[in-house]
Amino acid sequence: MSGMPGAEQPFAYERALSELGKSVSDLRGQLTTTLEALELIHDDDPTARRRLAELRGGVDYDAAFTVADPLVSIVIPTWDRVETLIGRSVPSALAQTHANLEVIVVGDASPPHVADALAQLEDPRVRFHNLTIRGPYDEDNYRAWLASGSPGYNAGVAMARGMWIAPLGDDDEFKPNHVETLLAEARERRLEFVYGRGQMLTPDGAEIYLGEFPPRLTQVGLQFAIYHSGLRFMELELGHALFGKPNDWGLVHRMMRVGVRMGMVDEATVIYRPSLRAQAALSERELAAAEDRDDVIHEVDSPEEHPSARVSELEHQLDDQRALTNELYGRLEEVRRSRSWRLTAPLRRLRGRGTS
Repeated sequence: MSGMPGAEQPFAYERALSELGKSVSDLRGQLTTTLEALELIHDDDPTARRRLAELRGGVDYDAAFTVADPLVSIVIPTWDRVETLIGRSVPSALAQTHANLEVIVVGDASPPHVADALAQLEDPRVRFHNLTIRGPYDEDNYRAWLASGSPGYNAGVAMARGMWIAPLGDDDEFKPNHVETLLAEARERRLEFVYGRGQMLTPDGAEIYLGEFPPRLTQVGLQFAIYHSGLRFMELELGHALFGKPNDWGLVHRMMRVGVRMGMVDEATVIYRPSLRAQAALSERELAAAEDRDDVIHEVDSPEEHPSARVSELEHQLDDQRALTNELYGRLEEVRRSRSWRLTAPLRRLRGRGTS
């Protein structure tokens, strides 16, 4: 049997697949490192660390910890969720036991009835500002969800007059002691960012409590927190969606990396409801991932159909990935030449590996 023509073809096919699989795995690792390096360039941690040091050395820094009754700015980005905005989030902000506050609602190019509804509250502590354009967000629904609300939130923080910033979603609500509890913890321990636990109410009526220290993805939300207004130079970034990060986690993670003083209160101070848009975006992404897995399973289950064609196809895919990797390396080399030596250290290490 072993002497029959073509008897070695299955073995050659399996060996080719193994070699191609290893090459693809190696390239995937290089691409992951490349993306991590790009994110570090995007976030520019050295500049943020310098500005944090300048903040701490400034004359106004201590006032947030020492003034008897500091003003707190509650910032709520919105688009067109009037029912929850007027019926839940803004009332919960105005009902805080810490009374010295302002509420800044920023529309993401909201329709006129949003401003009309807020005006009917007739509360001088509430201000509304509407952006002239929405986003702009990625056409991919999942990436758009990751970045949603970023421009409005940043605009609200820029307008804030308070010594402390308290973010809030337009469909979430603070418990009455949210600001008072977190502010007391921050001032007592001289922390620059403090968060509590979040009581998440799911559409099926379940209650799930979120919150861990140190912060990690899914266990901290920006609406769970208050932070020193001097940190306003660190904003939500639309670009974090390109790295698969929710905008609030992108901000918190950057704060962790540059050394912002953080703490947590082991108490649920905010009620959080996952939005329908978030669920739709996640479902769409999961469906696409499942379809990709089905395609791979089908291909793996049927290697005997056209082995030579399959090897050729994999080789083409590998060539495409090599071309993409080389293109990224070229762009990174341009960045390396134009940015500081300290900032681009990970790029030099990456470039030193060379390409295959």
